[in-house]
Amino acid sequence: MSASFAITNARLVDPASGHDGPGGILVENGLIAQIGEELDLNSADEVIDAGGKVLAPALIDLRASKEPALTPDGENQSSLAAGAAAGGFGTVVLAPNEHSPLQTAGGFAGMTRALGQHGVRVLSAAAATQDLAGESMAEIGLMAKAGAVYVSNGDNPIADTRVLRRVMSYASQFDLWLSLRAAEPGLSCGAVATESDWSARFGLPSEPTMAERIAIDRAASVAALSGGKLMVDRVSTADGLAAIRDARKRDIEIAATSAIAHLTLNEVDAGGLDSAFRVDPPLRVEADRRALVEAIAAGEVDAIVSDHRPTPFDDKGEPFAMAIAGTLALETLLASLLALVHDEELSLVEALRPLTAGPADLLGLPQGRLTTGAPADLVLIDGDTPWVCHPDDFHSPRGNSAWAGRRFIGRVTQTFVDGQSIYNYNG
Repeated sequence: MSASFAITNARLVDPASGHDGPGGILVENGLIAQIGEELDLNSADEVIDAGGKVLAPALIDLRASKEPALTPDGENQSSLAAGAAAGGFGTVVLAPNEHSPLQTAGGFAGMTRALGQHGVRVLSAAAATQDLAGESMAEIGLMAKAGAVYVSNGDNPIADTRVLRRVMSYASQFDLWLSLRAAEPGLSCGAVATESDWSARFGLPSEPTMAERIAIDRAASVAALSGGKLMVDRVSTADGLAAIRDARKRDIEIAATSAIAHLTLNEVDAGGLDSAFRVDPPLRVEADRRALVEAIAAGEVDAIVSDHRPTPFDDKGEPFAMAIAGTLALETLLASLLALVHDEELSLVEALRPLTAGPADLLGLPQGRLTTGAPADLVLIDGDTPWVCHPDDFHSPRGNSAWAGRRFIGRVTQTFVDGQSIYNYNG
């Protein structure tokens, strides 16, 4: 791209301010220089006519996973970054998992630098405990100094309350959120489904939705005791949302994320026991999905996450109850969310806020908003283009998508980071 360029004739959507209207943007030296309907085009080396497409801040994902570096046929740094760019993401945060626990400062700092060379901003969370086992703290202080943006124990709850208090208190010294998967271990261990008539009919190990509320109540109490910052990771139930509301009434510093799978799918989608729908937390009932969407509209959920997880076919090809949890989501998140906009469950501003300004505010990032002087991390979206999800077309070599075969309307046409085009759809 040129050092200076303009995008005109766009539908400007800035969730941070609530603006949704016609206009354009002038970019100079990687920063937004002008916004509005009247731009100084004489200072632009290049002018891009958006043709009425949506122009919004590039998306920010607070939770994605990668495969181990030594996996020969798996997702590598290039494919992860390419998939993120194609999905409209300018920033992606890698979260710890059992294969990549992200528990040493040197390890994750080098990995994020390598990924960042592919255009997408890649940040990293830090492991809360060694090997995510919940027994002893990881090198949180060293990882904070190396750039960790929050602390997480992956999919594992921290069952020992003394360890939980210690981790939360220590993380707060670096002003870091502790992100916790809300699962009461005694009620959730081994569960692959939500406790319901459907799971009972198939005899699946299941968890009651109250397990999420119990876990949030407990973690919120520890946050109150320690003065820590609690981020509820992938809230997925109405009971969990109720617990978050109660904690906020107590002035506890609490934030919440929700995964795209729980906003757009429910247990009926898994009715055929297709392991593609085996996710963690498990898919919930329709009432829970609707409650989450309403919470997004009300601004009660701070961030929507992809929870992108590439998994080998051998692991995903097992029967439902034995299959590894996870789905690819970076390249389909926006399109699946736009389905809620087309169905009038959300406005476009409501849908994009927890993918832009919401996560940016949580982490204190300058991205995620259309304002003069902000980094020119931008996405152009054609909201009317129909397409069908074919995992073979993904940048990821894996194909474990819960949206395979689904028809979408709306897709990313161009993604910019620091004013540089890192993705341009030519289909």
